[in-house]
Amino acid sequence: MAKGFLRKILLPREDKFFPMFEEMAELIAKAAAILNRIIDSDLPYEENEAFTEIKMLENKADDIVHNVLDTVDSSFITPFDREDIQRLISKMDDVIDLINSTSQQIKLYKPKSKMPQVRDLSQIIVRGCEQIRIAAPELRNLKKSYKLHAACLAMNELEKQADEVFHELISTLFQTETNPIELVKRKEIIETMEEITDCIEDVSDVLKTIMIKSA
Repeated sequence: MAKGFLRKILLPREDKFFPMFEEMAELIAKAAAILNRIIDSDLPYEENEAFTEIKMLENKADDIVHNVLDTVDSSFITPFDREDIQRLISKMDDVIDLINSTSQQIKLYKPKSKMPQVRDLSQIIVRGCEQIRIAAPELRNLKKSYKLHAACLAMNELEKQADEVFHELISTLFQTETNPIELVKRKEIIETMEEITDCIEDVSDVLKTIMIKSA
């Protein structure tokens, strides 16, 4: 019995990691949906509780990151390379951190007008984060998961779309915004949103590395 107890403590089941990745992916998808709601909302910024909702999700994500890293340190057996576990949770954390950063920028800067293309970029972020949510459960079945491969391809394609929207947004902004302060505020928000799509692609890249190593 003592040997079995020690084995349970020292050799945690591989599936301990999977629920944490899945929960992290759910938080990311929820945060992206709330950010999209902020961008679509006509509520005065000070009356919109969505900013607080995203911050709470980001705090929960930080807890998951710490739990994953602690579990890596205490595990003799991991489902895939320790470095890849650390990279994956770090890249996922980057996504939700930047979603929160965008939210806080909007709250702080209170841009006076909205550009339709910002909604397009926000919706790309939502779709990219949804692909992360789809991909996470497939880590349990790396060698047979077609969904994981498809999700990675979708994330890469969405990042390309985001680049096109981003360049169009910046061009339109400089052509139409006459208030230099508003220009700077809106440009910074748009750039942070574009960074989110880059980080989504980073998640895809780590997932592809994990798939290749498991083949």
